[in-house]
Amino acid sequence: MNRQLIVHTVCAAVVFAASANIAIAQTPLIPTNVPGISVVPPPPAGFDPIAATPAQREQYAIPPVPDPTAAPAAYAEWRRAMSVPRNYEAPVLETTDLYNQPNIPVGASEPIADKTVAANSSNWSGTSVVKGDFTTLEAIEAEFVVPTARQAFGTCSGTVYSSLWPGIDGNGSNDVLQGGVEVDATCASGTTTPFYSAWIEWFPNSETRVSSPTIHPGDLMFVEVWATSTTTGFVYFLDFSTNTSAQYALTAPRGTTLKSNSVEWIVERPGVNGTLATLTNYIQTSWPLGVAWRYNDKAPDYYYEGANPTKGTIQVLTMLDNSSNPISAPIGENTNFLWFLDSGSACGVSSSPC
Repeated sequence: MNRQLIVHTVCAAVVFAASANIAIAQTPLIPTNVPGISVVPPPPAGFDPIAATPAQREQYAIPPVPDPTAAPAAYAEWRRAMSVPRNYEAPVLETTDLYNQPNIPVGASEPIADKTVAANSSNWSGTSVVKGDFTTLEAIEAEFVVPTARQAFGTCSGTVYSSLWPGIDGNGSNDVLQGGVEVDATCASGTTTPFYSAWIEWFPNSETRVSSPTIHPGDLMFVEVWATSTTTGFVYFLDFSTNTSAQYALTAPRGTTLKSNSVEWIVERPGVNGTLATLTNYIQTSWPLGVAWRYNDKAPDYYYEGANPTKGTIQVLTMLDNSSNPISAPIGENTNFLWFLDSGSACGVSSSPC
């Protein structure tokens, strides 16, 4: 059974350093009852993350900033996200028996363009860059619209699940640092009840639902995930539709370290009780931003969700159901815009998409 775990409300006072020349200590994190997860408290009133120095941003664990010249669209969205008035809520955390797992490939990949291959997966749909010039200090941004959760048309059978998330690792390794949104639908006696929640996870730990920000269908979400070491990572959420943000720190599970082998923008059917879930009939969702980069590098390579990378290979992943038929796939609008659409058994019709 799931256990609701309430965050401790003890918060240490912090002092804002007005000069980058002052030795700056990391803001104390707020522990939770979930091992390995802490809440990052908001910076003090009046703190401007855009005007702050890199050292001051680091003090308050502000998400890494893309370069405004090298990645202007990514910087513009980061700036937009950092400009929203902070409306932090005290979150409630809930452990689950859901696992947003590494990619489970099906068959061999096929080249479709320079440095771009098509591949099938049992659990992932989306795009993933592999064999890039990654380091431990990697950051990834995503922006997407939360779809409406439905059962496949003409069906009413238990609970169906989907997870939308950006993450680091997992495509060729047995670890994933990630955060995103769960979009589920339960049907009983002809009545369907949708369910939405933000969540964080460092696989092989299971997903932990977080109550802040509160998720609704149609919300525009900004999620940034980054690592500060092989065993420490952060997830920042901003719901543009409610002006609510929250940030969490994660420690890697015992025996797990970040491999820095891939980055990805994914719609997944998670594992539940040892088997892959039935995918939610999400119909479609837009992802108008997806970028990853080495944030400590003065001249990093930027990797986009819909573009051929300068280094490595981007995989365009189609999810297959248990009968090896397509059920979810991305379509590129441009180099930095994806549409995800479900099809086949996920939507209850034989043709695709829904």
